[in-house]
Amino acid sequence: MPNRLGQQFKNDEGDWKPLKDATKQEKQHVKDGQLEKREGRLVYSTGSVFEVSQTNATQKDLPQIFPNKWIDGVVQNYYQLCQGMEAIAHKSNSQIVEPYEELGTAKGVYYTGQGEVALNPRNSELQDTKSLLHELTHAKLHTEEKRNDYTMPEKEFQAEMTAYTVASYFNIDTSDYSLDYLHHWTKDHEFKDHEGLLQEVQTTAKEFIMTIEDSLEQEKEGEKEEVNIKESRSEIKKETNVQLPSEKLKDMYRSQVSAVKRNSSPFWEKENREDELDHQGFKDAYKKEVMNFIEPMAGKGLDIEEGNDRQERLSQMLSFQRNHNHKEVNELKEESLQELKELPLTERGEQRLAQIETKLEREVSPHKEKGEGKGKQTSEQMRVKSNQDTYQQTDKRKKEKIEIER
Repeated sequence: MPNRLGQQFKNDEGDWKPLKDATKQEKQHVKDGQLEKREGRLVYSTGSVFEVSQTNATQKDLPQIFPNKWIDGVVQNYYQLCQGMEAIAHKSNSQIVEPYEELGTAKGVYYTGQGEVALNPRNSELQDTKSLLHELTHAKLHTEEKRNDYTMPEKEFQAEMTAYTVASYFNIDTSDYSLDYLHHWTKDHEFKDHEGLLQEVQTTAKEFIMTIEDSLEQEKEGEKEEVNIKESRSEIKKETNVQLPSEKLKDMYRSQVSAVKRNSSPFWEKENREDELDHQGFKDAYKKEVMNFIEPMAGKGLDIEEGNDRQERLSQMLSFQRNHNHKEVNELKEESLQELKELPLTERGEQRLAQIETKLEREVSPHKEKGEGKGKQTSEQMRVKSNQDTYQQTDKRKKEKIEIER
């Protein structure tokens, strides 16, 4: 069992005694440096322990007994928020990945050397949202170049304060967890530039909020556009029986993304689990999300026709992006946008598609620049180097995993 010893001093007989039991004269000698003193330390001894269910602790006692317990709960618009946080990661040139090792009680981790963020698979939606904001703050402010500019308490203070601020803005209550976390990292710690730390928190929180709101706004605009188009279509049908141009768009779009032909393969169920996307599956899902925004009538119409669950689709896309690198995902998105250009889109649809394409180009540019200037290698050289890099990076990750949310 852990026991913390207080400060001790060595008396004239050479024995270590608790400083609190020293006489007035001995305390003066300690102060003058005539008697040796040592700080308190944590020691362990054998003892008996009890599981909480074996005690008389109540539900109300648990937050005090387990101050670092997981927060449980669901989040409204969880998958839309995840898309917004994915956008934050892209802006910070970071990637959300699966953890490289067992995280234990840690809720999330930022691999500083790789610019990667991972979450504990045991997290609830509420814990995931809060912890991802926390780790993304590390990725934004505490990069490999700047991490030594802050102490550990300063970094944890900024990460948790930003996560708490952004979550609160979207009516996500993490106060029970965040306030205890902040208290732990701020008590008995003096920050040299408290005002500067808070200014960075404010700037970062504002940027995160704007990015997430942009993502949510795209969703709202898509729904509003769908209503307007339905009303217009209804008016046109009253005046004429001529087939609408949108019917051709719907037919061509359906032929691009319909899963019927692909799913008819006898090997489909064996090769692909229902909750996972392959490369073509991701492209189809991405096209459907884009079409829901640029041409809501065709996009959402097909979703209704096929009985698609959009929340499930977003979850599958998020999982795919976590398990594949930026370059691979962006190439699939670029291919999807090029294929959508072949459809007879409306003028509004073409404008919106161009906006998405421009946004994707901005996200891709930083990752392309990282790969410029490298010489060509043979496939054998690349294979050998890949094996060496995998071993070195695995070892490096263990050393560089410094921003862990306990």
